[in-house]
Amino acid sequence: MLRSQHQNMSRIVETNQVSALHLRYSGLPLVNVRGPVTGTIYKFSPTQPVQPVDARDGQILLASQLFTQTV
Repeated sequence: MLRSQHQNMSRIVETNQVSALHLRYSGLPLVNVRGPVTGTIYKFSPTQPVQPVDARDGQILLASQLFTQTV
C-alpha cells in the first residue's frame, strides 16, 4: 500500500468514529426505543435505566424530554 493511501485510510477511520451519550429514561418502567438515525434498538428498564446511545440518536432522543444525559 502506498503511504498516501495508508494516510487516507487512517483519516477515514478517524472520521467514522461515533461517540456515545449515556441517557437515562424517565418514562414508563420498561421501554424499547429505536434510534431515529441508526435504527438501533435501545432497551431501558428499572434495573438499567441508563444506556449508551449513539450520539446521533441521542441528540434527537434528548429533544423528546423523556431522556436526560448522564456523565
